[in-house]
Amino acid sequence: MDKISLIYIFLLLVSSITLNGCSIHRYLYNYTNLTQPRYASQKFTAERNYQNEDIKILSYNIKYAKRIDKAITILKKYETIKDADILLLQEMDKEGVKKIADTLKYNYVYYPAVVHPLHGKDFGNAILSKWPIINDQKIILPHFNSNKQRIAVGATIDIDGKKVMAFSLHLGIFVKPDQRKIIMDGLIAAIPAEIKHCVIGGDFNTFTKKDRKNIQDAFMAADFQSATKDLGWTNKNWALLNRKNTLDHIYIRGMKTIAKGKVIDRSASDHLPIWTDLNFEENKQAVETNEPALATKS
Repeated sequence: MDKISLIYIFLLLVSSITLNGCSIHRYLYNYTNLTQPRYASQKFTAERNYQNEDIKILSYNIKYAKRIDKAITILKKYETIKDADILLLQEMDKEGVKKIADTLKYNYVYYPAVVHPLHGKDFGNAILSKWPIINDQKIILPHFNSNKQRIAVGATIDIDGKKVMAFSLHLGIFVKPDQRKIIMDGLIAAIPAEIKHCVIGGDFNTFTKKDRKNIQDAFMAADFQSATKDLGWTNKNWALLNRKNTLDHIYIRGMKTIAKGKVIDRSASDHLPIWTDLNFEENKQAVETNEPALATKS
């Protein structure tokens, strides 16, 4: 890890301790049960047919689920992400997930990972889908160098008869590059052999080039491709002196990337929503531009 990155991460740690104060040990609680607590709803029926059209996947870390109304506005406002087929969300609580799902008409599954020490509320990952969710799971990830548990939430989604397994994950900050590869190898190994179409996205907290390389190496070895390669920065945080970081990614297997982009609107979070359009036709020529499609806050 380079010296500049170490300095920025040190600043983040100091700010976190300052904000947490003495409450960190009082409120931290890991949900170690693999099935509970779980929140899910299947009230919405898919009103679209796939028929070889693209499907849109979006990943979004909505910081501490604090500005849910603003996040909903973003998800409704920008045409590049409006009505995405699958949303992969991080840093969520059950109230925020339910509000987004009910307002925008999504089925969902949500598992909290922990009671967060900063605000004493549930903190975890969710998957929202315009299509039926067949089953779901919570995978506890190795949480090296931290007492705070991290998880991946998985869901098998029926997209007009095609089974797609999606994962929403959130890796820790203070994880060494080689440890990140171990985490990814374990997650990929948990994918059933019969699953041909898979999406893994979220906040990987890849602050350094080596972090990103080790994550990418694990995916490449398992025939995954980056669907959001070269999008540039996805996070800017005051605690890191507003340094621009590439923390959020989407990886895919069994599909082709048709388009990709991000929405440069930080009104709801210090992370940007990132998206990709995919097609199941693996032999179809992907029409991917050299420049990612960006939506800028107006």
